[in-house]
Amino acid sequence: MRKMRKTSFILSGFIILSFLFGCASSGSDRSGSDRPSWVMTPPADTSDEVFFVGSGSNPDGDEAAARQAATSDLVASITRFLGVKVSADTTVEAKDTLDSFTTSLEQTIKESSKAQIGDFRIRDTYSEKQGGIANVYILAAYDKESLLQEQARIQAVFAEQREAISGPEAEGDSLASSGSWYRAAVKYLEAALAASSSEVDNAAIKYERNMNKARRAVQAITIVRLNDNLSADMNKPFGEGFRAKVSSEAGALSDVPVKVTYKTLGRNNRTQIQVETVKSGSDGEVEFLPPPPDFVGKETLSMGIDLSDALESLEDVPDALYPQLEALEQLIGTKGVSFSYTVESRAKEVATAVMIVDVDNGGNATGRTETASGLLEALSSQGFKVGTVTPFSNLQGSSDAAVIRNAATSFGNQYGRIIFGTVGISDFREGDGRFTVKVSGDIKVADLSSGDILYSSGTKFKTALGNNAQSAMSAAFKQFGKMIGDSMANSLP
Repeated sequence: MRKMRKTSFILSGFIILSFLFGCASSGSDRSGSDRPSWVMTPPADTSDEVFFVGSGSNPDGDEAAARQAATSDLVASITRFLGVKVSADTTVEAKDTLDSFTTSLEQTIKESSKAQIGDFRIRDTYSEKQGGIANVYILAAYDKESLLQEQARIQAVFAEQREAISGPEAEGDSLASSGSWYRAAVKYLEAALAASSSEVDNAAIKYERNMNKARRAVQAITIVRLNDNLSADMNKPFGEGFRAKVSSEAGALSDVPVKVTYKTLGRNNRTQIQVETVKSGSDGEVEFLPPPPDFVGKETLSMGIDLSDALESLEDVPDALYPQLEALEQLIGTKGVSFSYTVESRAKEVATAVMIVDVDNGGNATGRTETASGLLEALSSQGFKVGTVTPFSNLQGSSDAAVIRNAATSFGNQYGRIIFGTVGISDFREGDGRFTVKVSGDIKVADLSSGDILYSSGTKFKTALGNNAQSAMSAAFKQFGKMIGDSMANSLP
């Protein structure tokens, strides 16, 4: 919390009193029958000074208590002149600013002497007793320019604190009245954020009010598809972008951020979710052209109103305020559309040879084609044109380039692509009459015309169980082949 700086016009140049409330003009504290005229009629303000009178009484005749009451009354008179009013809306900071001022002022009154010639001074004091009641009156003068400067300073603190909430809320109301619903929602959330971190007495009420206004603003926004069911070839751009329109009952909404979410295939063929933001144009329309798809199959792309920046700042609101935020987030979740699209691959149309060698845990070929069988089963079920060819005798020790070159020479007139690789046993265990076999390998697909590697599985593993060693090995190799086949079906261009 910031502390009010000590103002020079209150503290600088002051000399500690030799006694309380010495008279600056006469140097004495008058009492008795010579009641001064200013007790009933305070002096008129001049061009340089503003005059204040404070009065206090004590029914027990305690003059010191009456003086304290007069001091408080004098301070209250000056505070009223400042024109600031502490209410439920006043922040703690603004209250502290005013409290610090009045505390310093009260201390100054108590310590002022006739020698004081600064911005504030006690001009006269008068005390009397009537029927056992002690009455004390204090006349003070304040330098007008200094007082007006202090008035402006304190009022600015009050206004600044109120404006942090009421300013954005008022802007939101204005935008909502003109149909600018998205911008209105942003302003309401800004006001809600200010209220959530404010120390005003009714901050929770202001927070809830602005969150309710934000929900009404979001509710007024609609987003609709302008096209759907798009298609593209794998690794080829879409022929057109995904299009939607943002509007309200009043018409199109421009410059509205729209979050686009779509899928790509990352390393090791793992799905990755990409998020981008586009803005609606003057006609309310948005268009998004994703990068060429790197997978095969049916997918969806979604668009929704993006208020993430404004909402993120509210994530740390107190727990008691969080339900309002959750309700808004749920509403925003309904303000979206999904597009269906299909990614196709010409891989199904290309005749592809399969050349895979299964080897045992000693590195020797098993003479069986379990992996190739599983792979053929997976690809054939999805319409691929695949067939097996006899593996080269030196397949295990040959480079990829050599295998591709030999395949192109041997059967390039029959096949356009080749699937090749070696799969071996990486772990073999027996226990309780059951056998566990783990196989691993890296299977690749190459174009025989260009020599390019179109697909590489990376080293993959598959484990299978069996009642005997042979059944466990056969199951492991075949399941490995099916796993790689499914991956190719979704990845081959």
